[in-house]
Amino acid sequence: MDTTAETRTEWSEPIGAPLRRVEGRDKVTGKAVYTGDVRQQGVAHAVLVTSAISAGRVRGIDSRRALDAPGVLAVITHRNRPAWKGVPTIPYLAESRLPLTDDVIHFGNQCIGVVVAETLEQAEYGASLVRVDYERRRPVPDLDAGLPDAYVPQGPYTDRFPVHYERGSVARRTPVTVEADYRTSALSHAPMEPSVTLARWESGTLIVHDSTQSVVAHRPVIATAFGLPESSVRLISSLVGGGFGNKSYLWAHTLLAPLASMMVHRPVRLTLTRKQVFTGTGHMPELVHRVRLGADGAGKLLVIEHHTVNPTSPTDDRAEPAIQSTPALYAVPNLLATAKVAKVNIGTSGAMRTPGDTPGQFATECAMDELAYRVGIDPVELRRRNVASGAHPHTGKPWGGNRLLECLDIGAREFGWGARNARPGSMRDGGELVGYGMAVAIRAEHSAPAVAAVRLAADGGAEVLTATQEIGGGSLTTMVQIAASGLGMAPERVRISAGDSDLPPGAPTFGSMTSGSTGSAVQDAAGKVRAAAIRLAVTDPRSPLHGVEQDAVAVENGRMFARAEPRRGETYAELLTRHGIGVLADQGRHIPPASGEEPFALATFAAHFTEVRIDVDLPRVRVVRHIGVFDCGRVLNRATAANQARGGMIFAMGGALMEKLDQDPVSGRFTNSALTDYHVPVHADIGDVRALFVDKAEVNAHPVGAKGLGEICSIGVAPAIANAVFHATGTRIRHLPLTPEKLL
Repeated sequence: MDTTAETRTEWSEPIGAPLRRVEGRDKVTGKAVYTGDVRQQGVAHAVLVTSAISAGRVRGIDSRRALDAPGVLAVITHRNRPAWKGVPTIPYLAESRLPLTDDVIHFGNQCIGVVVAETLEQAEYGASLVRVDYERRRPVPDLDAGLPDAYVPQGPYTDRFPVHYERGSVARRTPVTVEADYRTSALSHAPMEPSVTLARWESGTLIVHDSTQSVVAHRPVIATAFGLPESSVRLISSLVGGGFGNKSYLWAHTLLAPLASMMVHRPVRLTLTRKQVFTGTGHMPELVHRVRLGADGAGKLLVIEHHTVNPTSPTDDRAEPAIQSTPALYAVPNLLATAKVAKVNIGTSGAMRTPGDTPGQFATECAMDELAYRVGIDPVELRRRNVASGAHPHTGKPWGGNRLLECLDIGAREFGWGARNARPGSMRDGGELVGYGMAVAIRAEHSAPAVAAVRLAADGGAEVLTATQEIGGGSLTTMVQIAASGLGMAPERVRISAGDSDLPPGAPTFGSMTSGSTGSAVQDAAGKVRAAAIRLAVTDPRSPLHGVEQDAVAVENGRMFARAEPRRGETYAELLTRHGIGVLADQGRHIPPASGEEPFALATFAAHFTEVRIDVDLPRVRVVRHIGVFDCGRVLNRATAANQARGGMIFAMGGALMEKLDQDPVSGRFTNSALTDYHVPVHADIGDVRALFVDKAEVNAHPVGAKGLGEICSIGVAPAIANAVFHATGTRIRHLPLTPEKLL
């Protein structure tokens, strides 16, 4: 076929374009399938029985009435469950103790049994009939009760998150010192979708549908617990209705659904109640912080000390990694940061957007604001004088990219920081106090091995295949855009299959690793397929491109053409059809450097600027205006990135202004573990929230040029608000959330 007369059609680069989400139409029309929507013939329903005490043991369980109830198929307890075949290792099993292991009660609402029935209602009724005889013990109810016995933790969590950083000597005296205690509250992830697991056994293979943030990481955990080879476990994640970290670990329900299915010999669905989401899938723990900053008279930092204590469960030593970024942000010669834990009768905490960095940088960035007022330097200027912009101050490695100063400049200009009257309490608008506050943020950039496949079909369409799942941030859309860009075709011609452990193992959707890791694998795969097609064309005597150098061929809208002669070319579809090739496919990989061998220090950065208004009579803090500026490398989709960033900032505003898990002072049980009492931001609470991006590719971080955005957008919001409250009132609040009674 002679295609020399063909002309180029309009082409625009897919990466960066504000494309609509590929799953968006299904979501807004109700066609989207979440794990709870997956249909399965003959499915039974499981309901957890949870403990009514916080410490002690189960002396006896009477399940006779439950077993006699209509539709009840089984009541599973520690006494009759099949034996676990192995204990998976942390990090992806949340608790080292497998569910229903023994009769010991470690915390309130701990799972002590499972009722399986024909319908959900019958299972719920059966669970209400189970009678438990307890031997009660006095619990350690909260952090304050456990503080006197705080200790340095050990174990697998500390292997991943060190509990001690030190350089220089913090014993030196400094001309200016700020020393204060800060406190951050326990928070719940509160995702819209409760966790759900649907499990069935088929000829020795376990098939699990789960609302998870990583089918790849959780698959070996399930396999180990049931003594199966990984190849005998298939883990499928449909669309996930929010996770924020609570679905990055594997909790009891994901193991109990297959256990129940094994016992009743049919598929079983287990859906957590809202209260069980609060108590059984982790939380961000409360922390106390002691911070000391030492500086010279010009505000140059000389000393940083940061010490934290958080509660941990009786079963696991988990220090919230709130000190992990303290050594990285500022160029200070003398630093000491330590973390301790205190045993409390509470469930194991877990990763929550963003683990450690949100509470840790609340303390240090508020202390920086206090230092700015102490030395009489503008808070923005104080950061400029101290930011470690050349190299990581602790490791000495050069930054792969650090555009925090650009974030500061953009944010200050767009916010109008220069109009701020520096004197606290000086700005008013009628009956309202007005405050401006700011803070900066850093988050270490993480990476994971990832594999993706790209298939180019003879009809000119393409497909991306990767096990990475969609949790609401737009990952499916950006992967399509990366593939479309690499292939040189319209995104509308690319579809994606994801969220299945039988697919190539993409990176997890936690740790802000998806865009960089899976995105780089998709880019690699698309590049290989494109190169194969071009190679086939230029070596084909029947192709208009025969004899053209491969690197002299471009592709736009699925049409290959010679750059020097754009009219000379042909489409992918014409090439593959002529050769009788149904699908041209290849795999791409992202293999990060081994730990410790990275040539660069990698991180994402942000600067936050906020305006609060506070009524002089009813001191409720309102954020009326907030700007976040982010250095997250190349922005893959301007619309989804802005949506992700605004959502993350609003998420953090909840923790700053209203969210707090309250504990009963005697039992330690959460007293507000429901959305009726645990308040999260709604539209009426939110003012003008803007997200801006430096948007410069960082190939030192990942070949695709992107860095993680999911978590950096939340860090620094709370201290910016707290600092604005001080500017508005002259009162320094060091304990989150910033509720009205703290300002009375």
